[in-house]
Amino acid sequence: MDNIIERYEYKYLIPERLIASIRATVLTTSTVDKYAGPDGTYRIRSLYFDTDHYALYWANEREQGDRFKLRARMYPASAKSPVFLEVKRRVLDVIVKTRAAVPADAWQDVVAGRDGALAALPASARNGALRFLGPYHRHHLAPVVLVEYEREAYISTLETYARLTFDRKIAVQTRRSLDFDADPRRWRHIDHTVQTRTAEPVTVLELKFERRPPAWMSAMVRRLELTRYSFSKYCYGITAELTLPTSRYAVP
Repeated sequence: MDNIIERYEYKYLIPERLIASIRATVLTTSTVDKYAGPDGTYRIRSLYFDTDHYALYWANEREQGDRFKLRARMYPASAKSPVFLEVKRRVLDVIVKTRAAVPADAWQDVVAGRDGALAALPASARNGALRFLGPYHRHHLAPVVLVEYEREAYISTLETYARLTFDRKIAVQTRRSLDFDADPRRWRHIDHTVQTRTAEPVTVLELKFERRPPAWMSAMVRRLELTRYSFSKYCYGITAELTLPTSRYAVP
């Protein structure tokens, strides 16, 4: 599977007390993501890549008009899930994401360039993997950190493409090898007053859509007086892991 998605993403940092109201609104237009577990959520773990000098991190921090992130993504709850090799590019306000689903037992060989690994993929996955490998090699990227979080996602039934997601319990740990292995004792929560400007835990609300936000999204934002916020899980994770003096915790 090789996907190319072009969309807009509006992000908001919200307190827990607003979630119930937002959930009630979204359920009038949308359904729960089919991949959610019994509690309505699923976990996502991503391995992010960068240069020795964190060029991709700094491009985001400086809000360069044309920038990208490179990551490998897995869904820990499913042992059979493929690994998704993703390039997420931002051109001004537009997000263009390409992804390729690669078998979990083959993705490391593909990224490492081992003989025959790329050629063994189906054509669609091979094309997506090549889109990943281009910037990976061109910019001499390497694994930097793991980011894991819990997602609650809703899919609109009114629009061709519109999604609303809540991301919680975002945690990070340094990872310099080409794998998803994590030490449960080394996760660091990215919540920190220096970054989120509040002492309470925050949830990342994302509104994703094509061309323009659906009317119900716009009405909800106005009603709750939400303020759009620039937020990158990767960049917040790098800052939390490398610069902020916070305690680590074990993921339950």
